[in-house]
Amino acid sequence: MPFVLSTLKRNLTDKPVDTATLDALEFPEVLKALSGFTATPVGREIALEILPFKDTGSVEGAFRLYAEASSFMDESGRFPLYGANDLRTVLNRAFPAGSFLLAEEFLLIRENLRVAVELKKLLKPSFKKRFLLLSRELEALSSTVPLLRELERTFDDKGFIADDASARLYDIRKKTLKVKERARALLDNFLTDKKTKELLQEDIITIRDDRFVLCVVSGRQSEIPGIIHGRSGSGATFFIEPMGLVEINNGLALLKREEKAEEREILKALTSRVLEARLDLLRDLEVIAGVDLLQAKALFAQKLKAVVPVLKDDGEIKFIGARHPLLVMKELSGGGAVVAVDVTIPGDTRVVVISGANTGGKTVALKTIGLLTLMASSAIPVPAADGSEAVIFSAIFADVGDSQDIEASLSTFSAHVKRLSGFLSGVAPGSLVLIDEIGAGTDPAEGGALGLAAVETLRQRGAVVVVTTHLNIIKAEATVNPAYLNVSVDFDEDTLRPLYRLVYGMPGASFGLNIAESLGLPGELTDLARSFIREKEGAFMESVKMIEEEKVELAALKERLKETAQKRDEALKKLKEERAVFLKRASERIDTFVGEAQSEIREITERFKRQGRSGRGTRNEVFVAAERVKERLSPVKKERFVPAPGERVRISGSGAKGVVTRVDGEDERAELLVGSLKVWVDFKRLSRVDSGTPVNLYPEGVDIDADMEAASTINILGMRSEEAIRVVSRFIDNAVVSGLERVEIIHGMGTGALKNAVSVYLAENDVVKKFNIAGPSGGGAGVTVVELK
Repeated sequence: MPFVLSTLKRNLTDKPVDTATLDALEFPEVLKALSGFTATPVGREIALEILPFKDTGSVEGAFRLYAEASSFMDESGRFPLYGANDLRTVLNRAFPAGSFLLAEEFLLIRENLRVAVELKKLLKPSFKKRFLLLSRELEALSSTVPLLRELERTFDDKGFIADDASARLYDIRKKTLKVKERARALLDNFLTDKKTKELLQEDIITIRDDRFVLCVVSGRQSEIPGIIHGRSGSGATFFIEPMGLVEINNGLALLKREEKAEEREILKALTSRVLEARLDLLRDLEVIAGVDLLQAKALFAQKLKAVVPVLKDDGEIKFIGARHPLLVMKELSGGGAVVAVDVTIPGDTRVVVISGANTGGKTVALKTIGLLTLMASSAIPVPAADGSEAVIFSAIFADVGDSQDIEASLSTFSAHVKRLSGFLSGVAPGSLVLIDEIGAGTDPAEGGALGLAAVETLRQRGAVVVVTTHLNIIKAEATVNPAYLNVSVDFDEDTLRPLYRLVYGMPGASFGLNIAESLGLPGELTDLARSFIREKEGAFMESVKMIEEEKVELAALKERLKETAQKRDEALKKLKEERAVFLKRASERIDTFVGEAQSEIREITERFKRQGRSGRGTRNEVFVAAERVKERLSPVKKERFVPAPGERVRISGSGAKGVVTRVDGEDERAELLVGSLKVWVDFKRLSRVDSGTPVNLYPEGVDIDADMEAASTINILGMRSEEAIRVVSRFIDNAVVSGLERVEIIHGMGTGALKNAVSVYLAENDVVKKFNIAGPSGGGAGVTVVELK
């Protein structure tokens, strides 16, 4: 079944979000705005019934289909949907035995068939090649062209049954036309005869009770023999059917009955044809509605400048330039400008605490996070910038606002507690929970403690939690707990107006006293309140300030470390370049020296041949010259060195020293232990240092695999992230100095924390050209292969 049809028919009871959450985040209002872009009644209906998906795969599939529809519209405009109708009621009315549809209902069916035919016309080879998913949707349309042709032949554009709808109807209407001509001819005689013309109120032919009559002046009706069919409202006119016209009118009445009977038979026959095609018509209706929904999403996205975010099962949430969709709609209708905000929740953050002034936009920020997540989970483009990332949660819960459960006589606090209790019974790993003003409505100390306990419980159950609060106990926990993140909504203290910007890593002040003063509270009252704050909560605020200052210093320190690492990498790069230049120059000097020596030997040899071998002086001269050349060549002539296990050796070109652990005489290479790594090096690059015995160069806690092959390999399994990064850093430095171009890091799979730490380090190291996971035969996701510059 095509994707849209399958999602329209999915079990709506198995939904990841309850109605209360949808209402709290104003999701139905977003759907109402989306439905305003639909072109058909059924498209509008399904737009209003959209629900989030529970899995990322379904959302990705829906967005891929949307992308094709949007791309088609960019090139060709809107889909041919005009005129499509909701046929469900019409088709249900055709069921009872003996019933038949009316002409206007057949016109509705005909319009839907025309839309289906126009949509199927899109299925050309070029269209199918470019829009594969969209083509599958349209290919589900039925082949009801014969029914469409029959309806077009039967009805004209005004809904009247055509004369040639059947042979019998054509014959009846032809006879009726002839009889009417006879009747008009007879009546025309009355209109033109001088004796009768003066008796007529008007010289026109009128129809009363489906019979032709004359309009006779009141008081003279007896002068024209015939049947009186009534009198005008004013009484000035009698409607008289002349006796000579009675038989003709009777014939017309009989033909009229026959015509109606034949029309009923035609309608009954067409109704049977429609019933045979009922399932096809309903499927066509679903396809049309699905295409209408895709088009509505594209138009919605164009209007709101919305995008499709990157979808993930977990990790960082990032909405760049996020805007609340309902505020955007108000802005488009002439309301105030919406301020875009960057929303970022790191992947290792489980609780986000949003704080700030009472009028600072905390609730808007919370709703924006929840609403954009709902929209992304429902395959609706979100009003944000490209590069935004959304996590598809398996369940979403929200408690927003100060609504009270009046029927249950619950206070605001009680209603929130009741709602929280419902969260706790349904929250599981992969859930998102959003709570506005957690712990409010009761004693601040108890409310804060209860709110923090609730947040911590939700976190421990695997949920990502976003809360707004004024309670310092929750802000304080977010300041010291690495799983929490403080976010404040920026506020202008001078104008007491929200700036709608999020400041990360810092709790926000409530500015309640400042706002109270601006609203008219006496200054002596607010001054007294400030004195109480200094006595009771000054220590807390001071500690928060100190922590924030330390965070700033730590950030500066990290920046300096980053700069130092950059300088180190630059120096290392320069060293490699200078070493390469030095080796090149040395090689050129050696080649020049050897060339000169070879020329001198050839010259001596030629001289010896010319002078002959008999002269003693000549032989002595050649011998002395050859010895002199041999002595000059000896500095560049290397003795072939074959290392033995246990010997200390130096690697030429790098200065690195190591201990021989294994020797491969066939390939003329040796395995060396250099620092914390093992490498294979050719004999020709080795020279003996001394005859000492090897020492253990492994750092404490490092487990090196004795069977590591090729290039170089390091094993950091079981290490903590900090320890592993130190070891890997030393490992990479040694590899670069040794001139290695490819190394392997064994970290295993596990939880992925060690792999992620290594990836972050490698991504920031300038000497790393690229890195990736090893192939299946090389260890797969448990090994990272690094290529060095």
